[in-house]
Amino acid sequence: MKNIYLCGPVTGRKPQETVKHFGGIEEMIRERTSREAFNGQAGIVNPVTLCEPDMNWHKAMRACVSSLVKCDGIALLQGWQRSKGAALELKLAQDLHIPVVFVEQPVDYLGLNELFTAAPETLRCYNKHLTKFHNEGLEESLAENRAILELTNRYLNPYGFEYIEIEGASI
Repeated sequence: MKNIYLCGPVTGRKPQETVKHFGGIEEMIRERTSREAFNGQAGIVNPVTLCEPDMNWHKAMRACVSSLVKCDGIALLQGWQRSKGAALELKLAQDLHIPVVFVEQPVDYLGLNELFTAAPETLRCYNKHLTKFHNEGLEESLAENRAILELTNRYLNPYGFEYIEIEGASI
C-alpha cells in the first residue's frame, strides 16, 4: 500500500472549513485511486485527523512531520503557498525526495512566480512544455499560454500521481 500525505493550510482557518476541505480531497483521492493503477491500495494521511483541536502549532507539526516522513508521496492542496506548516512540509518532502503531486489547481496566472519559487519541479515542468512549444514554432505568447495550460492540466489530471512509484511502474 502506498501512503499519500495531504499538505495544505490549517492554521488560521475555521476548523469546520479545514475538515471539509481536507476530507473532500481525501475522498477525491480515494475515488481516483480506486479506479486507477493504485487499485484502491492508497492510504491517505490526513493531518487534520492526526492532531487534537487544542494542540499547539509546534506539537501538531511534530505529529504531522512524523507521519509525513513515512509516506510515499505528498499531495498539495490549494493555499499551501501561504502556510508556514505546509511550506515546511513541502521543503522536507523535497529534501527527502518524497514525490510531490498537486490535487487541485494551485494558482491563477498571477501566482505562478510564487509557485515556481516554492516548488522548483513545477518550473521545470513549465519550462519543458514551453521549450516544446517554442520548438514547434509557436509564437511567444501562445507558447506561454499553452505551457500554462499544460501545467494546469497536470494538476487537474486524474492520473496526477505519476511520480509515485508502484511496484516498479510509475503512475
